[in-house]
Amino acid sequence: KGSTMSATISEKLNDMAAAFPGKMQLIFRTLNGAPCEVAISPDERVVSASTIKVPVFACLLDFLEEDGISLDALHPVTKEDILDDTLVFDTGAREASWYEIAWWMIVNSDNTAANVLMRALTFPKINSWCREHNLLSTRAERMMLDYDAIRQGRNNYISPSDYAALVIREDRLSRGEERGSENERRKASLLMQFLRGNRDYDALLRYIYEQPVCAHKSGDLDTVAHDAGIFEWQGKRWFLGVFTSGFDGTDMDYETARAWIGRISRIVFDYMKER
Repeated sequence: KGSTMSATISEKLNDMAAAFPGKMQLIFRTLNGAPCEVAISPDERVVSASTIKVPVFACLLDFLEEDGISLDALHPVTKEDILDDTLVFDTGAREASWYEIAWWMIVNSDNTAANVLMRALTFPKINSWCREHNLLSTRAERMMLDYDAIRQGRNNYISPSDYAALVIREDRLSRGEERGSENERRKASLLMQFLRGNRDYDALLRYIYEQPVCAHKSGDLDTVAHDAGIFEWQGKRWFLGVFTSGFDGTDMDYETARAWIGRISRIVFDYMKER
């Protein structure tokens, strides 16, 4: 029965990806119980949108620790840093802790927060951190909302398999399922805690009413919509990442693409319910 069910979920997901009017890449993998995996173009590099914020946060935790800086230490958010789309720095320039800045970057996908952290870390540091952690398709080349950089051919990139490798490793570390130092476990637990705090419910969680725990990060631009993370529900755990790109922005815009991500997630959730 198990293998027939796996074949069915694989067929359903492949059919959805084929029907999508653009490009759809995905990884679905069970993290406990009977193994099942469906992967569609998982290693292909894609424009990351805000999913790049997860490696940026992981990198920040390592660099603060190396420099002996507490997450509670304050850092300025200047008038020049503040972007029009911020929900939390709209009251003006102020100092905020690294913890708070990172929190808003993940849970609200705040672009002001992301830029403050990327500026403090620098692209070379972020990119060498990614290489050291074997995230070979992941690269940061521009600040958030820097459309001039995009026109000049600079962008931020990731692959579904890079994202999955990072988040699954952090999750396993945080649970003590993978060997690591106490510090590594502490940082991994924090990263997973932040991802569980994500307030975006309109892609992976769009059609899910059962209230699973979901540690995820979404991201979208005009012709890119992604959402990826780890679900926990009734003792079952699985990773699902759906990355969509290459649609035209008229017939298929990122909001509609997010609904497709939701439909994929609903199919996977129903499959996991029956296992």
